[in-house]
Formats: sequence, structure tokens, C-alpha cells
Amino acid sequence: MKIFMDVTSSCTSVQNTGMQRMSRKIFGELSRRQGIAVRPICWNRVGQGYVELGEPERRYLTKPFQVRARSMSRPDLMGRDPFSEFIRWLGRRRIDLKAEIGDEDVFLVPDIYRDSRRLKLADFLRQTPARKVAIFHDATDLRLTSVYGDRSRKSRPYLESLSLFDLVICVSEEAEQDLHFFWKKYGCRRTASCVEPWPCELEAFGEERQVAMAEVPESARGGEGAVLYVSSFHGRKNHLLLLHAAEKLWNEGLRFQLCLIGKNVGAPWNKIVRQIRALQMRGRPLRWLRHVNDEILLRAYRECSFTVYPSLMEGFGLPIVESLLHGKPCICGGNGALGEVARGGGCLVVDQRSEEALAAGIKKLLTDRDTYARFCAEARARRFRSWSDYTEKLIEHLQPLSLRAPTRRVERV
Repeated sequence: MKIFMDVTSSCTSVQNTGMQRMSRKIFGELSRRQGIAVRPICWNRVGQGYVELGEPERRYLTKPFQVRARSMSRPDLMGRDPFSEFIRWLGRRRIDLKAEIGDEDVFLVPDIYRDSRRLKLADFLRQTPARKVAIFHDATDLRLTSVYGDRSRKSRPYLESLSLFDLVICVSEEAEQDLHFFWKKYGCRRTASCVEPWPCELEAFGEERQVAMAEVPESARGGEGAVLYVSSFHGRKNHLLLLHAAEKLWNEGLRFQLCLIGKNVGAPWNKIVRQIRALQMRGRPLRWLRHVNDEILLRAYRECSFTVYPSLMEGFGLPIVESLLHGKPCICGGNGALGEVARGGGCLVVDQRSEEALAAGIKKLLTDRDTYARFCAEARARRFRSWSDYTEKLIEHLQPLSLRAPTRRVERV
């Protein structure tokens, strides 16, 4: 079985948000399995077709921070510009999917696409006998019209194209519900779908997890802690509300440091960046580390007292899991997929739309030692799916029907 894996968003820049991290990990896990040949392919926006990866793209896919480890606010802009795309189109071997993918092969798309693939892939998806599997993350841009406006023109073709796959793997129950809701709304046929939540990254954490789990941080015991928020600067991520809540607590005399990690998606000097600079100029203990490598990210998790994740809506909420893996509580909302992750313990659930509620949650974990210790204990007790388990299940989903072992029929009494 050969897997043609679309790794477009993970092989053209050092960008390493949740979806890129998961795509890179899936590629690595599948590549290590015997009997499976994984062929990574990249969509070229200039030529509007797939090309093979060259050496630079393979390094971005497998070891992105060895290519460029420096922190930056817009890592996605490096290598994804029209000039770089044009050079790739000229210098890389082009791939004809219809001719090269065989009947027993698999076409796997683990990431969101809202470029010309939405329309260009339709004929191939309808005609190929190969198995076609996509991973669906969320429909937040369609659900949160108060933040994004009407994005149906851009996102509807993507959701419609997903209905042409043989299987759509959703990362949460909410993601699957949203997928079926919009398929029905748009008049799409309902193809097979299932829910496979993301696994944890235990292998990546290693000793850092043991250190983090060893004891409650002294900084939190003493009343002055470090609060961490890991997220890109999207509108739904609610950074401005968090900054207002932090300012409220600083004005009350509460001592803590707020650390932000994540790239800036918007304009270089948008509202979030301006607010950060204004608070820093007033001497507030606020740091923005921008987009960082894994070493700095893991150190931030290890050294913080707890994390906040005030996002309005998510398909999964990976930073919540990462926080819990380090034995650190997380303050987050309880709606949708956020609630699915939070319900197992270790999370202080608040109304993330309320500045007062968010500030009260931060204050409680900073000042109430018993409550903080209880949430730390809950976080340490959490157990998450391993990558080995996830990969085994993914391989099962990828198997063409003709290669699957027959299912035993169980007679019901």
C-alpha cells in the first residue's frame, strides 16, 4: 500500500501550529511502519497541481527548526510567497494523480485546504478507485460569524469537496457534528465519518513531563506565578479579552507574569500587537515570544504555573492537552470540543467570553493554593491516547476495503 500524503502546509515553511505539528507527526509515524510507503506531495498554488518535495521541503517537513529556529511573528510568510512557489513549480517533478495513484493506494489529506484544491481535486476524487481519506479539524470560520463574518464563499467548496472522500476523520465530536450540519445545509451526500481525537505527544515531552510532574511550582506557592497562553493571533482566540483581564488583575495589585507564544496572523501592527506594546510600555510583566521552536515551547510549559486558553471555539484544543501533559492546570471554556478535552479534569472551566470570569479564574489559581493543588493533581492523573494507538487506528482507516481482514459476524441473542 502506497500513501500519497498531502503535506502542503507542513513542507513549505517553519510554521508549526497544531495542524502542522500533527501532520508532521503522522508523516513520521507512518514512514516508520514496515510495509507502508508514504509519498509526501505538495500542492503548488502557481501551477495549481501537485509536485514532489525537494530537499528544502523535506527538511521543513521533518526537521523544521533545524532549518530556521529563530523566533518570528510570521513564520508562514517565509517560503510560501509567490516567487518561491514559482521556483518550486519549475524545479520539482509534477505529479499526475490520476495516472500515478493505483487502485490499492491511498490519498490522505490531513490538513485544511481553502485554495484551488477545493475545486481542482473534484474530478480526481470522483473518478479514482484509490481510497480517499481526509482529516477534518473544525468549522469555526463558518460558525463564528460574529468574528469572521460570512465565509461561506471560501469555506463551502472545501466542505463540499470533503463529501467526495471515502472517509472523513474528525478530531472531535463537535467537529463531526458541524461537518454533518453543513453537509446537510449545502445539500451534500453524507460520506462515512468517524471521530479520532488527537493523541498526546508523550515521546516529544520525555524528561520535561517528568520534571513538570515532580512538584507544584514554587512560583505558584508564593503567590507570584507565570501564566502561559499558546495560540496564534486569530480573532476567535480572544487575546484582547485576556489582556484586558490581566490588566484588571495587575491594577488590583496581583503579581504574575503573562507569557504569550504564537504567530501573528493579522497585520503587523494590529489591535492585539498594539495592546501588547501598550501594556509593556506601562511596565506590565507581559512577554510575547512569538513563534518559537519546540525546545522553548516545552520550557515555557515546564516553567509556568498554569495556562489559559480563552479561545471562543476550537476543533480540538491541543494546547490544553499539552498543558495537562505537563501537570499544569488550564483555564478554558467548556463549550464544544473545549469541553470534550476539559471534562476529564485539570481544567478550571469559565465563561471565556466574560472578562470578569476570566480574571476571576486567573486570580483563583494564583491565590487559592488548595484549589491550585487540586487541579494540578487532576492534571497529573490525566491519561491521553498514545501516538502508537492513534497510528494503528489510522492505518486501519487507510486500508483499502480489499486488503482488510474480514469482520466476524456476531449473532445477537
